[in-house]
Amino acid sequence: MKSFFIKIIILLFLSVSVSNANENIRFIDINYIMKNSEAGKTLNGIIENKSKKITSELNDLGEKIETKKKKIISQKNILKKDEYEKLVKNYEDEVKKFNNIRLKKNEDFNKYRINSQKKIIEALNPLITAFLKKESVQILLQKEQIVFGDNKLDITEEILKIFNDKHKKIKFD
Repeated sequence: MKSFFIKIIILLFLSVSVSNANENIRFIDINYIMKNSEAGKTLNGIIENKSKKITSELNDLGEKIETKKKKIISQKNILKKDEYEKLVKNYEDEVKKFNNIRLKKNEDFNKYRINSQKKIIEALNPLITAFLKKESVQILLQKEQIVFGDNKLDITEEILKIFNDKHKKIKFD
């Protein structure tokens, strides 16, 4: 009988603890803020333009190299063997250069994208921290990690509004 009462008391304490914890848990969708904030929309436009420009430049270079390849192939029977081999060697060097340029451009683009997104996150972090303190939120979860959750616990729109009010523009280098 005594153990029964102890179990009931423990269950009561646990249920009170869990109900209090639920009130101090919120979730947020950072990706939504990154895509829909004013700064995020600006960044997405810049990234899209840079991506198109890089793709266009690489396609132009690729077409030039392909044209050169066709020209070399068409001259195979006309040129002397050593001249032909020299052209092939030059072509292979250009292909290597092209691949290096492509890798460098993609690497630079990815660094730019990541660093720019970090700027948004860095501007967002203090706002989230202040909001959590003001609202006495103890735990903040990422929305993608939640299977089920009450929409009342989602603070994404509130943070988005605060972020847009504080950071209309962010300079992306």
